[in-house]
Amino acid sequence: MTIDQVAELAYVSRSVVSRVLNDHPNVSEEARERVMRVIEEHDYRPSSVARSLATDRSFEISVLTPRRGDESLANGYWPLLYSGLFERCLERGYFVSLSMVSDRMEDEIEDRARDSRFDGYVLVTTEVTDLVASTLEADGAPTVLIGQDTSWDAFSSVDIDNEQGGYEAGRHLCDLGYEEIGLILGSRALEESAHRRQGVERALSEAGIAVSDRHVAEGDYSQESGHSIVRAWAEQGRMPRALFCASDTMAMGALLALNEAGYAVPDEVALVGFDDLPAAQYTIPPLTTVRQPVYEKGQAAIDLLIDHIENAEPNPEHTELEPELVVRQSCGARQNP
Repeated sequence: MTIDQVAELAYVSRSVVSRVLNDHPNVSEEARERVMRVIEEHDYRPSSVARSLATDRSFEISVLTPRRGDESLANGYWPLLYSGLFERCLERGYFVSLSMVSDRMEDEIEDRARDSRFDGYVLVTTEVTDLVASTLEADGAPTVLIGQDTSWDAFSSVDIDNEQGGYEAGRHLCDLGYEEIGLILGSRALEESAHRRQGVERALSEAGIAVSDRHVAEGDYSQESGHSIVRAWAEQGRMPRALFCASDTMAMGALLALNEAGYAVPDEVALVGFDDLPAAQYTIPPLTTVRQPVYEKGQAAIDLLIDHIENAEPNPEHTELEPELVVRQSCGARQNP
């Protein structure tokens, strides 16, 4: 069925059907009801081409995400985030184009950012923002960031309260009586990593506990980095009594290294992660962690972006989701998996 046939059956003009499909207010209730009745009875689906011509939009969103070796898809965080992005786009009638980018693709990235077929962009992490944000800002393209980046407050963003998440983890370890606590962090160039560290250190400071530099290391959110850091500490004989890892993937790598070095978790070394990935509840022992709503973060980013596209809302919005401590067995608390 075509839009002209819908108009004929509903006794209205083609333009009225178009306004109904695009939820335009300038339509009488009687005409709207007739059009909707025909659409429902005949299961009418407007073609994407026709819809684009009628609205001057492509209904396609570009998601630019970093290429990080084994983290591109193997890390459980990314499929959760992409699922939130893709499902919300589907619900709201938009297509998604996903591209992994790196600083080695500078020319291709700029072409991508200037591609006129996209209605808007989602930039995942500061690595991507640093590469394309200036181009998108100059072009006035609707853009939403996933992750904190105070350098680009002109863009809307979605993140979690990373400092509060770190604080909850640190306070929990202090409440359990641990005084020697090590920190395995993400890259210091990422604001989220710095904020998680600030939160942990605030909790430790309130408890009168100092963090030793010999028990602080920087990883890259991969299992390999958590494993190599803990293995080195074990070989050097400087293992702390408890560990905070700034991601579940690093915690899982740390857990393996502790097992290989003969440390019992949590009896000899307690462990807390960050993210609450699906695999966290199936480690041995099950991982205590800080849950961030990764799927919901993707959904919130799409909602912000599509609202900007459809409503031409010029003012940026910054959404901050709340983390939640999930207590399992790796921290030493008496808790069922």
